[in-house]
Amino acid sequence: MSSASPRVTRSRSSAPGRGADGRTPSRPQLSVSSTRRSQTESKGMGDMFAAIRPSRVRLVHFVCALVFLGASLVGSLLLRTQMVEDSFAITDVQQSIGRLTQDVQEDQTKLDGLKASLPEKAQKLGMVPGSDALTVDLKGYKAPADVGAQH
Repeated sequence: MSSASPRVTRSRSSAPGRGADGRTPSRPQLSVSSTRRSQTESKGMGDMFAAIRPSRVRLVHFVCALVFLGASLVGSLLLRTQMVEDSFAITDVQQSIGRLTQDVQEDQTKLDGLKASLPEKAQKLGMVPGSDALTVDLKGYKAPADVGAQH
């Protein structure tokens, strides 16, 4: 058996940002600069915007989104609760209408029964059925003058 070692190849092209010798160039030195504002610049709206930092702005947006979502949830729950209450009220009214309709039908049935038994009861009491209905036409009727004078 022969022991074979792995073959390693290296690129001859230089990587971006590296020099021809393969080393990275030195980076520029970073430093913190401190500048002071003048008193006229620190007053007014500029001071308010300078006080709000990007991290605070993100926090404010996050809190606003949470408040909006919470308000939406509460509003949705209130609307759903109101709809359920209205549904129960509608059901109660429909049941009341059904009971009243049934009562009216029962009363109508009783009335029809009484109307049907009326001629029998009248005959038992000795009443005689009337002949054809008579109508009196009062057009052109004049009351006598002496009837009004007697009072």
